Amino acid sequence: MKKTVQNRKVGCDLKIRSGIYWDQGGRRSNQDSLSLQQVRISRGRALMAVVSDGIGGLAEGENASGYIVEKLIGHFYQQVIWLLGKGKGCKTLRKSIIRCFYETEEELTGYARERGIKLGATVSLLLVWKRRYMIAHLGDSRIYLYSGQKRRLLTEDHSDGRGGLTKCLGSFPFQVPYIHCGRIRGKCGLLLCTDGFYRQQSEESFALLKPGEIESEGQIERRLWEMAQFALKRGEKDNMSAIYVRL
Repeated sequence: MKKTVQNRKVGCDLKIRSGIYWDQGGRRSNQDSLSLQQVRISRGRALMAVVSDGIGGLAEGENASGYIVEKLIGHFYQQVIWLLGKGKGCKTLRKSIIRCFYETEEELTGYARERGIKLGATVSLLLVWKRRYMIAHLGDSRIYLYSGQKRRLLTEDHSDGRGGLTKCLGSFPFQVPYIHCGRIRGKCGLLLCTDGFYRQQSEESFALLKPGEIESEGQIERRLWEMAQFALKRGEKDNMSAIYVRL
């Protein structure tokens, strides 16, 4: 399992507020991993957020999710920042992300083959730069976009409806992730979360993250905590991880 936060606050064209929630819930271990990275580049600020949920019932779920997050952190600093600094756009970033996912899949598969095990994890990734965002997604973790009073699910659950995944990294042959690029218009928010966090939420609890009501990072983390407590009271037992970014 892995939780990392890197936040270098500098002047730029985007005013970003962010917060995280990460807890093992009712489980004996935490197979979720997440990371939030934010740095200055020559063209403003760049942010990466990612959540990953190790597959229950398979071996070493925490190692699978942690490895995925580590790979994406390395890719962010070694490739994404360089590409954004060169003024590259969504098309080039998409190719770079797919290549990183492919390499990660190959390495996880090789690790599992050597040990005679199966392992895998979901992955939901967000990149933000200038007034653009990109998401990349496999599995049943989720990314929501808040705009004004509306909340929209940007990802599709890759599951069979009975709790089994149809796509992830590590336990299937390589599958191209769902990738979407969009523009940031006005004040908005983006929520990344694992299924343990979102599964028991209500419309009222989701509404705690309306971007017009968020002013500080402390407020974000309090509201994520309140949402987690709401889910626990409704019987949620799974690991719970979430990142909220208000733009």
